[in-house]
Amino acid sequence: MATLFKNGEVVEEKSGRISVEPLSEGTFPLMLQIPEEPGEYTTRISFRLKEDTAWAAAGHEVAYGETATERSAPKALRSGKPEIIRGWHNVGARGENFEALFSILHGGLVSYKYKGREMVKSQPKPNFWRAMTDNDLANLLPMRAGMWRNAGLYSTIKTGHGYGGTICDVNETDHSLVVTYTYHLCTQPQKDCFVRYEVFADGEIQVNMRMDASADVGELPAFEMLFTMDADFDCLKWYGLGPEETYMDRCHAKLGLYENKVADNMANYLRPQECGSKMGVRWASVTDEEGCGLMFLTNGLQFSALPYTPHQVDTAEHPNELPPALSTFVRVGEQMGVGGDDTWGALVHPEYHLDNTKPMEITFSFKGI
Repeated sequence: MATLFKNGEVVEEKSGRISVEPLSEGTFPLMLQIPEEPGEYTTRISFRLKEDTAWAAAGHEVAYGETATERSAPKALRSGKPEIIRGWHNVGARGENFEALFSILHGGLVSYKYKGREMVKSQPKPNFWRAMTDNDLANLLPMRAGMWRNAGLYSTIKTGHGYGGTICDVNETDHSLVVTYTYHLCTQPQKDCFVRYEVFADGEIQVNMRMDASADVGELPAFEMLFTMDADFDCLKWYGLGPEETYMDRCHAKLGLYENKVADNMANYLRPQECGSKMGVRWASVTDEEGCGLMFLTNGLQFSALPYTPHQVDTAEHPNELPPALSTFVRVGEQMGVGGDDTWGALVHPEYHLDNTKPMEITFSFKGI
C-alpha cells in the first residue's frame, strides 16, 4: 500500500500487488504523484500480508519505508509591532489577545497570558538534565555528567549594565521586542548560557538558547528549555515521529499526527526513569480539554510533556513515590541517546551523544491558542 500525506494528513492512498522472488530485487514505479503546492509531503510504502498465515492475519504490516519532501512557500513578512511597556522592574509586550511580561529585577519570562489566561506557571529555564535510565546508572553516567544536573537547577542570571542598569538586554526592532538573559551555570569550570526572547505582534515568541563549547564539564545529557504549565493543560498533540516515544538512538517510527494525554507519556517502569520523548517534532500543542493552551513550533527538535520534571523522576525509586501531579512540564531541545548495547556498563554510542565540543544552539517559538 502506498500513502501520501501532507503535513501529517492523508492525501491519497493506493494499493497493489507485487511479487519478488527470494534473494532477488525488484523495482516498481511509485503509484503517487507529489503535488507542487507548499507543504511537507510524506510518501509511505507499506508491505502487508495478502493472506492469513499461522502467525498473522491478512493485512498485517511486515515492513514499511517512508520519505519526506518539502515544498517550500515564500516566507511571510512580519507586520505590525506589539505595544511595548517599560517599567523599573519589568518590561512587557502586548497585542491582540496576548500579554508577555519579562522581569528585569529577577530575570526571565514571568508571565504569558492568552485571552486573559496565564499560560506559564513559572518562568521557563534552561535545562541540561534528563532522568537517568537503568543503562545510564550501569555505565556511571551520573558520575561523569553530574554537574549538568545542578547547572539548570541553580543557574543565576548575570547582572550587568543593560537597560536601567539591570540584568537583561532589552531592544526593539521594527516588528518586535527582544529580551536577552545570560545565565551563569553551576559548573566547574563555570559556563554561561544565553537565552533570547523575541516577541512579535501576533503573540508568537521566538526562543533562542545557545552555549559555548562545554566538553570540559562532561557529557551533556540534555540541552533544552523547560516550561512549567498548570496541570489542566494535559492534552498533547504533535506532528512528528510516533506514536510511541522516540530518542536519538530509538527513533524508528512513522512521521504523522498523534495525540494523547500528558500522563500517558509516563512509562510504567519499576523504577521511574527517562521516558515520553518525541523526535523530529515539527509542532506540538499542549492544551486543556477545550483546546486552550500553547502551540510550540519546534523545527524538528525533540519534545516532551510530562507531569514531572527530570529531577522528580530521578529521585523516585518506585512509581508510588512520585508526588501528586500538579503541573505539566514541557521540554523543547535536544537529548543524548538513552541506551548502550546492554544494561551492565555499555556506553551510549558516540554518534548519539550531544557534541558539546562545539557551541550548542536551538531555536523554536511558541504562542497561545
